[in-house]
This record gives sequence, structure tokens and C-alpha cells, in this order.
Amino acid sequence: MSRLISWAVVGLGSLALPLLAHELKIFSSQYHLDADTGKATVYLSWGHRLPVDELTDAATLQRYEWLSPAGKATTLKAEGQSLQANVVQGKEPGVYQVVATRKAAVFSFVLDEEGQKQMKRGPRSEHAGAKVDSAIRSVQSAKTLLCVGKADDKAPAAAGLPLEIVPLQGPASWKARNEMRFRLLLEGKPLPLNVVLARSLSFKPDNAWNYATYSDRKGEFTLVTETPGTWVIKVLAQRPSDPKLRGEFDEEWFTTTLSFEVRP
Repeated sequence: MSRLISWAVVGLGSLALPLLAHELKIFSSQYHLDADTGKATVYLSWGHRLPVDELTDAATLQRYEWLSPAGKATTLKAEGQSLQANVVQGKEPGVYQVVATRKAAVFSFVLDEEGQKQMKRGPRSEHAGAKVDSAIRSVQSAKTLLCVGKADDKAPAAAGLPLEIVPLQGPASWKARNEMRFRLLLEGKPLPLNVVLARSLSFKPDNAWNYATYSDRKGEFTLVTETPGTWVIKVLAQRPSDPKLRGEFDEEWFTTTLSFEVRP
């Protein structure tokens, strides 16, 4: 994809209001660990800028786990407002996943006396008497991938996030200039024809995305990176709310990120 097309698609993301455009991200001090002895520190990032923008409030988290290659989950510690850092260690070879979800939140856009939109927390029902233009339910999730032992061709399984980016190849293929394939899942089902953004952690400015593509009709997409290092993929999916809930909010916005290391 050309740079011109990439920036055109990235520009679509700027239509979102600032707070709703925040993303939850997970990073690690290392992404490839020796079996038995390798350790890494994983931590959360919240906001726009990379690698760290704002601290994460533990009270906003619904799930924060370390998943083994077999899918065994270990809850990670989360306290106060911090990076929510945890030291993790893999005891068996394969791809481990660190996953996190925030508690769903609803925001209403209330029109002031001059007709300007003001974003307020809470659904329509909490702003009785005010002129509510629209209301959105935000669902945020993130994960990062760590390879323990020799990188092989076994792709990690889905972790059960509300919206999820799932690699279709194992870490042996996560290399610069390789065609890396992924699938988007929204509540466990393929998400077709949706914008996908990506960037290297080293890309500047810190709050921009320089790679864009679309998922195909199977919900799959290809990422080709020119540079090795830590990469982040971001997806925002929007859908109308259930008609029974229109009195509370009009749309649901699902946002998810995936970080992993691309090797030379």
C-alpha cells in the first residue's frame, strides 16, 4: 500500500473524539525469552502516544491475564494508577499472550446552548432534560505476544477478547519484509472489510499511524513491515446498538490493539 493511501485511511481515525480515540495497549521489556529462565516485564499503556501516554487505573480493568500456549490463564496484579507492571516467566516453549480488557463505558454527546457537542460520561438516561445528540458504548481490549524458546510455525489461538487480532502464522514468520497474515474476530466471528492501522514503535510522531489496510471478506489481512522491532496493530469496529438499548446508547465502538516483535 502506498504512503498516500496509508495516510488517507489513517486520517479517518481523526474523526473520533479524543477520549474515545484512546487505546489500551500492552508492551513487554522482551518478546523472545529463553525457556525456563527467560523473564520479562509487561505493562499497560493508555492514551494516544507510544510507548506510554497516561497511567492505567486498575479500577477500569475487567481482565488482565497471562495465558500459556495451552490457554491456562494466570491473573496479573493491578493496583491503583500505574503502568500495572508484572514480571512474567514462561515454563514451556510456545507463544504466550498477555491480555487486558477495560470495563465497558458509555459516553453521551450533549449539545450546549451554542449547539456545541460536549462529551459526558453515562448513557442518555443519565442526562434527562439535556439535548443528547448521540451516545456511544466503548469496549476496549489489548494483547501482546511473547515467544518462549525456539520460534516455530504454530500460531497462537484466539484469547477470547471482544474484538481481537489473531495471527494466522507462528513466530517463525514474524520477520521484516515477510507477508504476515492475521484475522479479525468480533465476538468470535470474522470481521470483514474493516480498517486496520499499524505502526512501528520507533515511528514518529508518537501519536500517528503510518500503515493502513483493510480486512478481506474472510476478516483476514496482511501486514508487511520494512523494519524490525516492536509493532502495534490497532482496529476500531463500530456497529449500531441493539434496538432494545437505543434509549441508552446508539452505537458500540470496539477498539483493540496487538503488539509483538518483528525480527530481522
